[in-house]
Amino acid sequence: YKMKKIIFALAFSSLIWTSKASTTNPVDSKKEGIEVNINLTDVKDDQVLVTVKAPKIKTDEITYSLPKTVPGTYSVDDYGKYIADFRAYDKKGNLLTVSKTDDNTWSIKNAKTLVKITYLVNDTFDTEKGRGFGQDDVFSPAGTNIDAGKNFMLNLHGFVGYFQDKKEMPYKVTVTHPETLFGATSMIDKDGTSTSDVFEMPLYSELLENPIMYSKPDYTSFTVDGMDIEIAVYSPSGKFTAESITPEMKTMMTAQKTFLGKVNSTKKYTVILYLSTMSPTDAKGFGALEHPTATTVVMPEMMPKEELVKQMKDVVSHEFFHI
Repeated sequence: YKMKKIIFALAFSSLIWTSKASTTNPVDSKKEGIEVNINLTDVKDDQVLVTVKAPKIKTDEITYSLPKTVPGTYSVDDYGKYIADFRAYDKKGNLLTVSKTDDNTWSIKNAKTLVKITYLVNDTFDTEKGRGFGQDDVFSPAGTNIDAGKNFMLNLHGFVGYFQDKKEMPYKVTVTHPETLFGATSMIDKDGTSTSDVFEMPLYSELLENPIMYSKPDYTSFTVDGMDIEIAVYSPSGKFTAESITPEMKTMMTAQKTFLGKVNSTKKYTVILYLSTMSPTDAKGFGALEHPTATTVVMPEMMPKEELVKQMKDVVSHEFFHI
């Protein structure tokens, strides 16, 4: 990733950012996969139910973990702290003994009989104190949002974990969602229905590089020199639309692509823009987190249009160059 932390000061133009790069070497895997279901349809108490079908486990004990930190951020975020009601089952539906060994890891006994685990996810936006980038806050573009029927920010490192020594397995993630919500992502949906999306990735690390935002459909798409670009926007009050910021994005990205020449390893690039109301339970860490085929951007909805477009040009041009 490359990432940028942007601190939103009272003067809209007061922005600071830092960047850091890391690379991974994916390994192809032909082994059985790990199947995950994320239920965005039946949300209770602002929590999302995740069900993970376990692969065949050959040891008496196995651990399941969520990330402590993710590349591109400079903080220990402990995504496991947002997990509740973790349960493990055998094929008869009996509960297996589970112990939590640290903030992010659960140890499951009698693991050879394990068939599935379930747990509830709390979002990180709800807990942001807004004290800048303190220890307590997950940087919003790396965070998660659960607002039933309206918006789900699925940075998948907050929803999906990994079994010990099984990160090299392929992942199949099914997201069930209300028909009224559209999932913006660079991944390809393998399901043709309007209430379920299926995404397949060869490695856990690659899955985490593909954020998804579910919200009322508000997106534009255009092609730049053979590359499909999607701009998706969530604006709670409807103040901004994808259409309203696309002309500047298209002009800029076309110029960048022309400058870069024949760079065609990225077939689809998605810009996800989440606009915050800045309410006590909404995002307060403004800026962007870059992925190889996507960028998540979080900004305050109260910004004037000229300022938002200016910041989007600054942020997205920086991130898009990482293709």
